[in-house]
Amino acid sequence: MALNGRKSDMAKFLLPILLILALPLRATEVTSTVSANPVGTEDTFQLTINVDGYDGDVEFPRSFSIPDFSIVAGPSTSESTQIINWKVSRSISEVFTLSPRKAGTFQIPSFKVQVGGKIYRTQPISVTVKKGSLLSQRPSRPRSPFDMFDDNFFNPPVVTQQPVTADSLFIRCELSKAIAYVGEAVEVSYRIYSRVNIARLGIQELPDFTGFLTEDLGQNHLIDRKRMMINGVAYNTAVIFRKIVFPTKTGRLPLPQPVFSIQVGNPNSFFPGQPIQRKSQSAILMVYPLPAPQPAGFSGAVGQFQLSVSVNQDHVKMGDSITATVVVSGEGDFNTIPLVFPESIDGFRVFRPSSPKLEREPANPLRGKKTWKVILVPQKMGTLVIPGTKIIFFNPVTKKYVTRVSGSIDVSVEKGSATPENILPGTSGNEVVAVGKDIDYIRTGAAPDRFVDISESTWYRVSMAAIPFIFILLGFFLRWRDPSRRDPVEYRRSHAAALFRNRISQAAKFLKKGKGRDYYQQVSKACISYFSDKWNRPVLDLKIDEIARELESREVPPDLIKAIVDVVEYCDFESYTPSNNALNRDIMKDAESAVSKLEKVL
Repeated sequence: MALNGRKSDMAKFLLPILLILALPLRATEVTSTVSANPVGTEDTFQLTINVDGYDGDVEFPRSFSIPDFSIVAGPSTSESTQIINWKVSRSISEVFTLSPRKAGTFQIPSFKVQVGGKIYRTQPISVTVKKGSLLSQRPSRPRSPFDMFDDNFFNPPVVTQQPVTADSLFIRCELSKAIAYVGEAVEVSYRIYSRVNIARLGIQELPDFTGFLTEDLGQNHLIDRKRMMINGVAYNTAVIFRKIVFPTKTGRLPLPQPVFSIQVGNPNSFFPGQPIQRKSQSAILMVYPLPAPQPAGFSGAVGQFQLSVSVNQDHVKMGDSITATVVVSGEGDFNTIPLVFPESIDGFRVFRPSSPKLEREPANPLRGKKTWKVILVPQKMGTLVIPGTKIIFFNPVTKKYVTRVSGSIDVSVEKGSATPENILPGTSGNEVVAVGKDIDYIRTGAAPDRFVDISESTWYRVSMAAIPFIFILLGFFLRWRDPSRRDPVEYRRSHAAALFRNRISQAAKFLKKGKGRDYYQQVSKACISYFSDKWNRPVLDLKIDEIARELESREVPPDLIKAIVDVVEYCDFESYTPSNNALNRDIMKDAESAVSKLEKVL
């Protein structure tokens, strides 16, 4: 009886499953739809490719572009199963977030979808795009008086807030000037204006500054929070993306309109905020050509500059060194100004100059100074002359070419412990570095008498002489034990993930201590240093937009590129954003996940 009972229970369990499996499937139908039509140039909308009633493998289009629209997010995939009138309906869909590039009427093309080995095509969709934003014009969903759960009490708190409209949240592209010359420095800032609570924001699509050269400003120039009034309405504003651009061609040049993903809501709320996308408003820069003819020696520098040359001492003795400092200060494009110091000077040995140091003013990033250091060693006595030098640039204010000339510098060289015969002839000069003290040369003559102590004993000298050889042998032994260490570049490349984990562990310590700024900076540094180790490039030369372009050229999946970019940009933003919110523990996990996946493709 017990056995029969168990069989009966098993039959009751399997019967519904067998009935469902025996139900006929609905005919396969492939469609594409949009979430809004018409849309505004400042809005984003969703394109959904849906497959109903499928049986077998489904292959969506993997690589495609849509003319007149930018794909700012996606695809995201969802599946569902329904039983309607004793028919099973299985559906799967992919959703893309699109942003219009301009106003007009455009067509989203047909897409090919392979279902169970058979090809299906969607119908094209005509979309009307109007200038501005249409979000505030769309009607809200009506409430049902017969649904007891259709109430704000059962919805996240964000629903009770004021609706997010185009007037309550928008992003402007602000230029330091509307008219410029080719090569003139222009500051481009993307500033968010908000009258709602923002829990989180990030950039969806890296802007492509076609027709411009760009210069990164770093995080110190990023956040510029202030409260502003527009037509009597108060807005909280902040600069969320900033660069200096230098136009390379003439005409009306449009600035890119990046799309930002913004999470609206109370950052301290239990419920997540409302995610929306906003595209920055458009901006045009009018660019004029430089007047002709251009003077001889003009390197393309545009701006307003001053030139100064100084030395740390003008009275020296033979054997002493002199540090000459060349400073170009002012406002404009410092990258086009070369070192103007002479390569050879009569009576001096001129060493190779140091790498230039460019410093921008935090209050006005267009202003700054560029500095070089040059080491000089006199090779004869008397009064020696360091000749003056000059720079040539175009002043966009006076609309004229300007020449700045530095005066010559007299240096008095007296007899010292070294003589011209004792100064060794040098090579190209890479061997001397200014470290804040004079260069000491080998002196001739007998050494002075010294007292004798334990250091004069034979055993002491032997032991001291043996120490370097012990370390050399130890180094060879370690290299023999670990072949990867024989090549430092290869070692860093092959151990990039391990080095990343070491740096991330330091971030975890900052997280435990509640040091928010150090925590976010360490996570960002760990990500950038990972690519530095992987590609053997200096950390200071790597920027996140350059990393994204390099990954794209290596055919890394776009979602993986977006993951690592989001981590770095979020950490950089949080590093300089005063906040009392709890630290985001997940961002460290996101970084570890992204690097783990990158290890499989790089």
